[in-house]
This record gives sequence, C-alpha cells and structure tokens, in this order.
Amino acid sequence: MITSAHKILVSAGFIATVFCFDLSVFASEDTEYGNLDTTFRTFYFNRDKKQDTPDSVAFTQALMARYHSPYVGNTVNLNASFFGALKLNGETGKGGTGLLRDNADGSQSSYGKLAEIYASIKLPNDGSLDIGRLQLDTPLLNDSDNRATPSTTQAGLIDIKTAGPDFYVLASDRGSAKTEDNFGEYTDTSGKTYNVYVAGIDHEFDNTLYLHGAAGQADNVLQQVYLNAKYQWKMNRDYSALFDAYQYFGDADGEGALDGVGPNYSSDITNLVAQISRSNAKFSISLQKVRGDSYRFSWDNGVHDDNDLKVWHVVQRMKFIRAEEESWQIRADYDFKNYIEGLTAFVRYTSGDNIRRSDGTEGSEWENNIDITYRPPGIKNLSLRWRNSTVRSSETFDTNENRIIINYSIAAF
Repeated sequence: MITSAHKILVSAGFIATVFCFDLSVFASEDTEYGNLDTTFRTFYFNRDKKQDTPDSVAFTQALMARYHSPYVGNTVNLNASFFGALKLNGETGKGGTGLLRDNADGSQSSYGKLAEIYASIKLPNDGSLDIGRLQLDTPLLNDSDNRATPSTTQAGLIDIKTAGPDFYVLASDRGSAKTEDNFGEYTDTSGKTYNVYVAGIDHEFDNTLYLHGAAGQADNVLQQVYLNAKYQWKMNRDYSALFDAYQYFGDADGEGALDGVGPNYSSDITNLVAQISRSNAKFSISLQKVRGDSYRFSWDNGVHDDNDLKVWHVVQRMKFIRAEEESWQIRADYDFKNYIEGLTAFVRYTSGDNIRRSDGTEGSEWENNIDITYRPPGIKNLSLRWRNSTVRSSETFDTNENRIIINYSIAAF
C-alpha cells in the first residue's frame, strides 16, 4: 500500500525533475551507517493499438530506495530495497502497460513493496554468496527492468571468482513480477510447486574474446542452455568490430507440466551479430533463427518469473521468437557529443517471417524503433529518454507506441 509519506516523497522527486534540479549536491561517501541510494523514475507509456483493441496508457512516478548496511567483520552485510509506483494517470480499461497494477475490474492502481532483502557474504577474490530476495542478472534467470520498477527473485546465488573462469550457481523457489507486492511460488499446471536451478561459467580473454555458458532446469517443467561468444577486433586507429553470437536451447523436462511447454516441446534460437564502430558511430547487422516451437524463456510463463532473453532481437515490444521464425535487424547508433554533449540515439529495424501458423500459412511481422537519450552535462545522475516503436504483425495487434522515461538518483548517505 502507498502511504501519504510515500506519495510526498515520490512527488518531490517528480517536481525536482521538472525544474532540472542539480541532484548531485546530495551525493555523499559511504558512512558508518551504510549506504542509501534512491532512484526516482518518471514514466509515461502510451501504446496505441489497432484492430479495435483498447489502448494501454499510464503515467507513473516510481521510487526505488536501496539500503546496504556496513559489513560486519568485513564479511557479511544486509541489503534491503523498497520499490513503489504512484499512479499519476491510468484510466480503467487502458491497462496492460506494466507500469501500474492491473485489477480485476480493469482499473489501474499504485503499488509498493519490500522488493529486496538479502544477506551478502564476501568470498575470496571478490566472490560472493547472496541469500534472500534480490534482483538477478544472469542469462537464464534475470529480473527485467524495462518499466517503472524491476522484478525481483527469491534465490540463493553463489559467485566464485578465480584467476581464470568465473563460476556461479543459483537456486530459486519463487519470484515477484514488477507490479506484484508479494513473492509467488512457481507452480505447474497440476498445482505442484517447483524450484529453478541454474549454473554458469564465463571468462574474458585479454579484453578481446568473451565466452559464457549456462544451463538451467525446473523439475518436470523446462530445461534451458545458453551460450554466448563475443569478439572485439581493433581493425585500425579509426575502426573496430564486434562479433556477437548467442545460442539458446529449450526442451521440456519430463512431462513439461506448464502451459505452452508440453512433453514434446523443443525449440532453439541462434542470433548472430556484426557491428562496425568508427568515432561516435556504430552500425550493426543481426540475423536470428528459431527452430521448432515458439521459444519459452520464462520459467513460469511470466506469472512471477519476469525473466527475459539476452539476444539482440529482444526489442521494445517484440522478441521475434515465434515457431520457425527467421528475422534480421539493422541498427545505427550515434553519440552527438561533438554537437550536443550528453545526447545519444539509435534507430533500429527488425523484420521476421517464415512464422509457422496453425492453418499452414506463414506469418510475418516487423518493428521499427527510435531511441533518444539525453544526460544533461553538470546534472549528475539525471537522464531523459524517449522510446518510439511501430509494430505491424500477422500474429498480434498492430501498435504505435511511445515511452518517455526520466531517471534521477541521489545518495542520501
């Protein structure tokens, strides 16, 4: 529940943004009391849907306050976070934005929750053991942060650093989607609860080649494998290249007792990217292929697990992971620092076809994106972003979408 105090706090953050107040004056060093970081996020979302489908529109002021206690004996500390979003505008019947809680009567409402509370134990070589409710960022189990506040996961995560590869292992029994105020267990179609287990390894070779592999399993539901290889090539003084390759494998575990994941479910994704950089500009070309069924990346169909894919074709709205879909993408990035310091932008076009449909025909879809970010010089930790998307698809409703996002952070102590 959002209290009056919470409303006052998030409203103050909104006013500070409007007047472009220099929030850096609040920054401070860590103290004997630990560290408290507060992030305000003002978010406007408008998805104009075609084919007589109701639009999705909301305007919210979000708050993410994170506290990190001092380490006891330089070994263990406690961490806690409050996430909340105050509804500034959200009409009944225009939900589905992911910014506010959608209620059974079609209305949208504010939310607030204790999103993180976990203990962190230091291990040798900057390794760690985290236990509790926290925000994850591993390829096969991560918490998406593309709306007002991120999702979080209840898990135990051990991260082991070595002179060579780094290793991690995690186990999770429940999660909390972005607008949820509690943590729900992962439950299959028969009502049986289950856990998710993931193990991974990664290593960077001389800042040029990076390799990452991970495997995950949810008993009698789903198993996934992730592989990634990145290679940086300094071609000459002016040009450099990036080659980035991803491979996902997904298969039913046992009976595959989850909607969309039956005993015969099998799918994999290949994503290949080449990028050329020169000075302030980057140009990228990407190809992606799905083999088999539409890829299922969430461990519980997104009910509590808000996991997402790491491939380049996960764009503003679409993911291009339908059954047998083949897609390509072109993207151009530019940093305008020589003209307007703090201004960056990219444009992106992604097109998919060869989609396997139940009627024997082939579907197709495309999405175009414009993304502009401005970080005003001299105003620390403030950014303003506009994201625009146009989608046309034979598989879902067409949309024109705009998102306006203002982020600003302060360190209270």
